Amino acid sequence: MRKTHLLPLAALAAGALALTGCVSSASGSDSDESASKSGGSSDETILIGAVMAETGFMSPFDTPALNAMKIAVDDLNANGGIDGAQVELSVIDTGSDFEQYAPAAQSLVDDGAKVLMVTCDYDTAVPASQVAEQNNILNIAPCVGDTIYGPEGGLNIGFSFGNAVPGEASTMAEFAADQGWKSAVFLKDDSIKYTQNQCETAAKRFTELGGTEIATYTFKQGDSIKETVSKISSGETPDVVFNCSYGEGGGKAAKELRDGGIDTPVVSGFGMDGTFWLGAIPNLTDYYIVTYPSVWGDDSDEAVNKASAKYEEVYGQRPENGSMTTGASAIEAIQLAHDEAGSWEGDALAKALTGFSEVPLLVGPTSFSDDLHVNVERPQRVLEVKDGGLAWLETRTPEKVLLSAGE
Repeated sequence: MRKTHLLPLAALAAGALALTGCVSSASGSDSDESASKSGGSSDETILIGAVMAETGFMSPFDTPALNAMKIAVDDLNANGGIDGAQVELSVIDTGSDFEQYAPAAQSLVDDGAKVLMVTCDYDTAVPASQVAEQNNILNIAPCVGDTIYGPEGGLNIGFSFGNAVPGEASTMAEFAADQGWKSAVFLKDDSIKYTQNQCETAAKRFTELGGTEIATYTFKQGDSIKETVSKISSGETPDVVFNCSYGEGGGKAAKELRDGGIDTPVVSGFGMDGTFWLGAIPNLTDYYIVTYPSVWGDDSDEAVNKASAKYEEVYGQRPENGSMTTGASAIEAIQLAHDEAGSWEGDALAKALTGFSEVPLLVGPTSFSDDLHVNVERPQRVLEVKDGGLAWLETRTPEKVLLSAGE
């Protein structure tokens, strides 16, 4: 089920906390068929479809990006839209249900969507992305972190505005090495490619820097790791633990580490960005997250702090995590790509995006190439768990990016 409404920012604020269900945020009139190849005019509406999760396990990552898109579209329309045409953002909440993505995408394509936004995980989003590819429609994942989102995964007109795992994982390892930590245990959540690749790349880079990999233990999202904690406790004490997981499962793993008496520093990636899991681990310290810009008002980029404050003004709360910056950046990039391409054809927009070189977007400098449709060398933020929340610790660019664990 989907509904369409017109929302200036004041109205958005009134309904800020109603984040469940299937919602479309729109501005402008009904879509005109002739808009598909034209630059648009004042009596046309450009439809951007979003097949994303406002509920379910992916919602902590999708929702901040999606809400930021709504703000960005509203701002865009207040400034004349794209080439004189107003932009409508039509959202179908998949509930994080894999089976819902392809039919939801087809529904939006049938409605005339010119661009399709998808969930922030390749494994979950790919059915929707494939529908877009088959219809020559640009598809964008705001925060997929796997380099497979692009030509490597058969998505020639698919792009992610996320920080790719190679840069994120390399930075995780470099940060740990710079703290003087010489030995590590790696906890690899085997449920999705993102966390698999994250741990493998971090381990490779850590050992390359002179560190020792004591062991890698695998688990799946939601599993108890108490048996693994016992093994860690009975063996060589690591200087650092890499918790390569996400969401509630990653939080459960972190809690069981501390409950099991392991007070070793822990490093994670974007999958653990956010405060949704911290309440279960009171007084947690020595936990570090390599991720997107900080949304807590303390980022090194003042533009991010202003955007986070505006998000709070509109929705009544801070964004859950840094994916907020990717949603805003995706809308900005669509406008830039259309300005360059002069068309809504997916291959034309893709050609414009592959020309991006260090384009300054809210999420950070953004570059694409014919072969790589996700960013691997962006500056990363290191956040520290402090006083029950997250605080910016430093901004650092990966010194060396391992594009695969085997390099």
